[in-house]
Amino acid sequence: MNRPPPKAQLDPATDAARLLRRIGFATLALVLPLAALVSRRAAVVLVPIGIALLIIAALVEEPRHFLGGLKAALLSRPGLILLGLIAWAALSLIWSPYPGTAAEKAGNLALAVALGFVGLSALPERMRASNLNLVALGTSVAGVFALGLIIVAALRHAAAPPGAVERGVSIILIMAWPALAWLLSRERGMTALGLALIVGLLALTRFEDGETVAMIFGAVAFGAVTASREGATKVIAAIIAGLMLFAPLLPFLLAPLVSALPDSSSDFAQMLSIWADVIRQSPVELITGHGLDTVLRGQMTGVLPQPAPVTLLFETWYELGLVGAATAAACLYFAIRAAGRMSGALSAGGVAAFTTAFALGTFGFAPLLPWWLMTLTAVVLMFGAIARGQYRTDRPAVPLPMRATNHTRPKAGEPPASAT
Repeated sequence: MNRPPPKAQLDPATDAARLLRRIGFATLALVLPLAALVSRRAAVVLVPIGIALLIIAALVEEPRHFLGGLKAALLSRPGLILLGLIAWAALSLIWSPYPGTAAEKAGNLALAVALGFVGLSALPERMRASNLNLVALGTSVAGVFALGLIIVAALRHAAAPPGAVERGVSIILIMAWPALAWLLSRERGMTALGLALIVGLLALTRFEDGETVAMIFGAVAFGAVTASREGATKVIAAIIAGLMLFAPLLPFLLAPLVSALPDSSSDFAQMLSIWADVIRQSPVELITGHGLDTVLRGQMTGVLPQPAPVTLLFETWYELGLVGAATAAACLYFAIRAAGRMSGALSAGGVAAFTTAFALGTFGFAPLLPWWLMTLTAVVLMFGAIARGQYRTDRPAVPLPMRATNHTRPKAGEPPASAT
């Protein structure tokens, strides 16, 4: 008597893990850009929640894969460099004149890095396209909603949109790069063009804060990597790392150029002058730095004159010195090179995202603020998830002897070679 084949047994744990993973990823890709338009602390709250759900899903379904991925990420070269940067930032608390606020800033940095490590390790080896579609959906819907809010504010003759809307637009702009990369990797060109149009209109509303110029830099990097992946990635990584490493030379190199400009650049000239004076007056701190949170607190207490630079370059060198700047430069270089090695449109999108974020930091936009750190962590996770959701159609190479055997015709009455 023939028995029917046994039915595939249901696994409640696997189903629960998939549900938790979907909710966690939707929190990052769909809820975050929308909630950021109405709440200023959306990124600080939602990113840890979303990553926590991803971790729980990984521990339920594949705990060994999660722990193995976390160990590999921590022991990789970029991981060790990043851990070294966090360790040096924590060590600078010893000589920081503001240990209380500096400890809070160090905690924010460490939390963002830790969430990035565990979040990437919690991603499965294969991400479902249904989950990854939320990246483009969330960015598109939030972009349309943001444009509507800005138009309503303009019709009401408001001086500017609410602060939450401005912060939400910033989050949408940086999240647009993984969304565009996903759409292009699936050959949805018209949808990607529509999203690019929405993002372009939003970027024009943030011209004064430098986000328009930063997005232009990102678009140039996207086009360059698309045209020549390896060469453009090397050049962009070297430029960004070089700017971080040799930033103290900028005030001396740019001073003659700024002096030739009209009086409208007087504030910029004063910033360069203050930066040059800091370098001359504190050669020892040029190596060790003054400690975390000394730029903001120094301006508030009068230690740093106004207008002191508020860019990422000055803040890194002033607070962490040569050691921190060199570590950060190495971390950026290897991260951009790793992004350039991703497949298809992901390489261009990843390098463009790094370029945009670095340009924003150089222009003094939200340097190392908690909500911006959490947003960048979410963007990194999205790229990691999209990289694991690409088609995998490459077949392993067949050895030559096996090929010869497979192509040999069997004699009459003999079974094919593959059957033996």
